[in-house]
Amino acid sequence: MRPMRRFAASSRLSASLAGSAALGLGVAAASVCGPALAATANEPGSAVAFATPSTVTPGTAVTFQVTCGTFQATSATLFGTTLGLPQQIPMNHGSSGGMFTVTVTLPSSILPATYNPSIDCSDGSSATARVRVTAMPSGGGAQTGDGTSSTATNTGLSAGGLALIAVGAVAGGIALRRRSGTRS
Repeated sequence: MRPMRRFAASSRLSASLAGSAALGLGVAAASVCGPALAATANEPGSAVAFATPSTVTPGTAVTFQVTCGTFQATSATLFGTTLGLPQQIPMNHGSSGGMFTVTVTLPSSILPATYNPSIDCSDGSSATARVRVTAMPSGGGAQTGDGTSSTATNTGLSAGGLALIAVGAVAGGIALRRRSGTRS
């Protein structure tokens, strides 16, 4: 009788945990894709677009992705004029129907702001993707020196290093010879 109670309790616990996990995954998906899920649920046939990463600095690459309203879409176009890019940028067809992506490098002269470039699909649906451009840190990179030794060739540094290695090898050889001579 006891094994049956344990089994019943463990199966109820398993079912409860599975239900909680499914609910948690649903909540996580809604929080990550909230506007996208709302658009597809409320407006049948509408496109959904996003940028990855959504926050970038000038001169970096960003990938735009769109899922068109129908699987019959054969092409998609990113309108890049607001980003300082060519007006129409054709997107590459993704692995599933109606999905298109393109990776572009933002110009280094783009001003910090939030941009919403438009993406049109061949099935007539369209969407905007949001990308936030932030300013480069004013301090620049880490203070590591002027870099002259890393790019200069044929300097005395390599000759000095080789000389120190040779001195160490000779000193080590002498020490070994003296050590073996005292044992005999």
